[in-house]
Amino acid sequence: MIKWELGKTYRITSKNKKHILMKKIYCKSDDYNQKIISDEAYRNGWVELVYDGVEEDSKSMNLYFGDGYDPKKGVDVWCFPLTDHFISDGVSGDFSLSDNISKEEKEKLSDLISENGIEIIEEMGWDLEDSEVWFYGDLNIEKQ
Repeated sequence: MIKWELGKTYRITSKNKKHILMKKIYCKSDDYNQKIISDEAYRNGWVELVYDGVEEDSKSMNLYFGDGYDPKKGVDVWCFPLTDHFISDGVSGDFSLSDNISKEEKEKLSDLISENGIEIIEEMGWDLEDSEVWFYGDLNIEKQ
């Protein structure tokens, strides 16, 4: 278990390349139950956070980065109050469409996204609802 020190900054990185995944979740502005999820893998990156001493934060940090951490499931580092981050070298991307989108609409969206990139859907009435950045595998946590 990591001993978090009050007021100290910690840098968290994945020890392995291509173990960072950025998820962008889009919803249709007139039907929030319809979703498109964009996944982009990155070769490397890091996040920094400061431990402020709040007991609840300590429990969360030990749960997500300590004994409770599962390298196969990973951790969404975006859910912590970060002071800085750097993520670079996107190496692959994919997207998925929710089951409640019609087959015809899925084909149309898939073709448009493949030709123009995921950003095209914002011009078609889709809104970015949430984004997550997941670190997988073994993590390196260093006090700065």
